[in-house]
Amino acid sequence: AAAQVQALQDNLEREQSRTQDQLTRTQDQAETYTSRLGELQTRQQALRPQIIADETGQAQQQFLDQIAAAEELTITTGDAFAVADQNAKNLQADLRKVEQESQDLREKRAVIQATVGALQNEQTRIATDIEERFSTSPAALETTVMTEWPEGAPSVNKARAERDFLNRERDAMGPVNLRAQVELDEIETSFGQMETEKGELTEAIARLREGIDKLNVEARERITTTFAAVDAHFRDLFKRLFGGGDAYLKLIDSEDPLEAGLEIFAQPPGKHLQSLTLLSGGEQTLTALAMIFAMFLSNPAPVCVLDEVDAPLDDANVDRVCTLLEEMSTMCDTRFLVITHHRMTMARMARLYGVTMAERGVSQLVSVNLAMQGDLLATTHTQAA
Repeated sequence: AAAQVQALQDNLEREQSRTQDQLTRTQDQAETYTSRLGELQTRQQALRPQIIADETGQAQQQFLDQIAAAEELTITTGDAFAVADQNAKNLQADLRKVEQESQDLREKRAVIQATVGALQNEQTRIATDIEERFSTSPAALETTVMTEWPEGAPSVNKARAERDFLNRERDAMGPVNLRAQVELDEIETSFGQMETEKGELTEAIARLREGIDKLNVEARERITTTFAAVDAHFRDLFKRLFGGGDAYLKLIDSEDPLEAGLEIFAQPPGKHLQSLTLLSGGEQTLTALAMIFAMFLSNPAPVCVLDEVDAPLDDANVDRVCTLLEEMSTMCDTRFLVITHHRMTMARMARLYGVTMAERGVSQLVSVNLAMQGDLLATTHTQAA
């Protein structure tokens, strides 16, 4: 673009020079014609008296012809001068136009040169920025771009967005860690130790799982055996407490005994088979006692505490429970501690413990050995007999 502007300016300057030369020649011709016209007019004025005084017709005619020729030359010269003057004016107008166009072109050339200079400075700045940021030249960067994007570089907006994203990632990485190699060695050492520990833990977990599997197998066998024994004792004790009927235990919700739940089904005499929750309070108590005693028969314990278990029972059922307690204490070698307010239960126990208040505000523990008293009464009765 700068070369075209320079060529156009050179052409305009040559055209301006030719126009100026032509204008100068025209002005010289106009001055020559004007000078000659003045000389002819002066000569005409000098010859006019002679023409009037001359009596010879031939001389007069000659002077008249010369005057006519001079006038015609004057007209021709005037016309030529007018044409030359008009041409000069036209050439001056063209010259002003050319000078204006030349001025405009010079201004445009100055703007273009300034733009080219700014672009060159920007190009230099960008090249320097590329070398500082990417440690490479623009040509090498262009080769890399063509390699990574064979189908063409991305758009400016996309490239800027990716640049901003990469800059944020770089900033997020933080400053350069000069101890990175040392920390890497420490981390690798720690990682090796952790790998060793991981192997040991994996081996230990495998052993634990193997042990858990063995325990689960044994637990399933024991649960199955214990469940069968408890269910058999429960069926028998239920019939003894209710004086008939039927009941059984069932594992529900899972086929695995370790995860299954337990449901108690009972059928007191004269009733339908139903779940424990649908029985009355007394029936639930007798069923629960049958379940507890069945567990003690399967796995006896030295002590069993029963708290107000006879509260919802009538006298006949209390008598059955007390009879079963006596038998259980003999079969299981278990000491049963019963907390009760029922007279029949207290009468059937071997020893009573109570709290009395002989004086106001003073509590006292009272113990009565009914079994010893019974033996004493029996001995006394025998001696009396």
